[in-house]
Amino acid sequence: MFDATELCRQVGIQQAALDAWIEAGWLRPERARNDWRFSTIDLVRAQFILDLRDPMGVNDEGVAVILDLLDQIHGLRRALQAVASSMGVQKASPRARQPADTGSSIRNPPSDRAQRPGRRGHAAA
Repeated sequence: MFDATELCRQVGIQQAALDAWIEAGWLRPERARNDWRFSTIDLVRAQFILDLRDPMGVNDEGVAVILDLLDQIHGLRRALQAVASSMGVQKASPRARQPADTGSSIRNPPSDRAQRPGRRGHAAA
């Protein structure tokens, strides 16, 4: 957990900007005594907000919409995971999503092909 001073230092913003982001609801820190406490998620979210605003030039209304959509996506993922978990469905690993091996017939054809009539270099049956 980070205090406001540490979060501002790590993100590279002023306290006034942090206060505005909290006021706008873009960050939701925990209240501890007379100070805010920020999680690692808050830190990453603050860095994302800064990236949206400065290099990308997204205005305040755009930031609010993007963050709202991002929150909805994360909420839907959690809900979907809860439903899948209650149904006993486990998250498939990338290996499990590969097509199953159909056996050795494709890579190693049956040996009787070499003995078929009409093939060069092999005796007719």
